[in-house]
Amino acid sequence: MIRLLAHLPEILMLLIFAGGAALIVWYVRAFYAERGNRQKKAREHRMRYGGECILEWNGSFADGPVDPEFGKLVVEIPRKRGSGAACFYERGLVLENKRLPYGEIKDVLLAEATTDKKYTLKQAVRDMGVLWIYPQKGTAMGIREMSYHFDNEIMKKIKQGLGF
Repeated sequence: MIRLLAHLPEILMLLIFAGGAALIVWYVRAFYAERGNRQKKAREHRMRYGGECILEWNGSFADGPVDPEFGKLVVEIPRKRGSGAACFYERGLVLENKRLPYGEIKDVLLAEATTDKKYTLKQAVRDMGVLWIYPQKGTAMGIREMSYHFDNEIMKKIKQGLGF
């Protein structure tokens, strides 16, 4: 018994490390499982259209010219300052001079904006909404509440319309 008490700090540290490792493994597995579910939904979405990625949209369509590569304009999200907009077409996205076909998207995540009053810059940044679009190659693109006229419902419809 005295030997066990002498090694108690080492045993506690070993338990803490083992518990921390188990927690990290659980978190990583849960993250990849959720990502796998989103990708599975996106594959099912593509199969409905013969393997082609199309933005499903139930609402009214935006007024704008047809893109020769991506087709009809579905949703246009204007910038808050200056000219330009994020344009979601039937088969692709144009965001800040970047053109991305929906077939090249590997994941879409939405961090919804909160409607609470923001008194400090830290609160504004923390509660800012972002629609993250992750292409298969290249860096992630984000449509942020700070730069664009952000509407949680429209962003949810875009994410669901892409199958994620």
